[in-house]
Amino acid sequence: MPDRTIGYIGLGHMGGGMAANLLAKGHSVMVYDLDGAAVQRLVDQGASSAKSPKDLAAACDIIITSLPNSKIVEQVATGPNGITEGITSGKTYIDMSTIDPDTTRRVGEAMKSKGAEMLDVPVGKGPPQAADGTLTLMIGGDAAVVESCKDVLDTLGNEQFYCGTLGTGITTKIVNNLVSCTVATLLGEAFTMGSAAGLNPSNLLEVMQSTAAGTAHGKMYDKVLDRDFEPGFKVALSHKDLGLASQLAASLGATNLIGSAAYQIQTMAMGMGLGNENQTAVVKVPEEVTGIEVRKVD
Repeated sequence: MPDRTIGYIGLGHMGGGMAANLLAKGHSVMVYDLDGAAVQRLVDQGASSAKSPKDLAAACDIIITSLPNSKIVEQVATGPNGITEGITSGKTYIDMSTIDPDTTRRVGEAMKSKGAEMLDVPVGKGPPQAADGTLTLMIGGDAAVVESCKDVLDTLGNEQFYCGTLGTGITTKIVNNLVSCTVATLLGEAFTMGSAAGLNPSNLLEVMQSTAAGTAHGKMYDKVLDRDFEPGFKVALSHKDLGLASQLAASLGATNLIGSAAYQIQTMAMGMGLGNENQTAVVKVPEEVTGIEVRKVD
């Protein structure tokens, strides 16, 4: 394993797990986050901490970010005390956030002006897989740079897909999440409809999972029937990703009718204050319309 220090910025549900996994697999890790408690959790596991993204970039060989949205990524990467103020030639910046491809490429140009390289590596799956290194990685950037970071990428994800030049990783993630987040929204409507018709939702779930209607989201729908909306992937993030898909479709002149409908339902969910609940909480929108609550039948 190369003797390199990995810097990790953004220690939320996903980033915190990935940083902890890097430490557990023997990497030297420095962390930064506005949440002092999140930083301390990683320090307690053996990480060092930085005072700013600039200081972290100056001290580390590979800098990774996992942040909520495009604006924050750009601020952390190129703003005052940002990564570009500390990064130098020969270093690599890996962004694992889900943002728009134009921001990715713009930040990549800023890194290049400092002699540094950039990869965009958004991920699939959730916090448990972030913590144990079994994420799906969608990788964009120069293939030689990918190879130079292979030990780090192998620690983070056991399923890796090289998508092409910088920006193609995040574009793949947006299209993937267009499907995933729309399916989660559709399930909410379907189970509300079934419940309103007097069907036993547990039985309906069994039937759906035994046919072509079965999905990964359906496998986890027992939690909805138990009214468990503890966040793994929040409505706010799902809503953001569907918005990115709408933005991408508009830029390409592509149709996005079904995805746009899901986006509007999730916009209603955001208006109901559901942003910090798991994305399956979008079921509460059709429930509000019908006056029916989807839950297990005693």
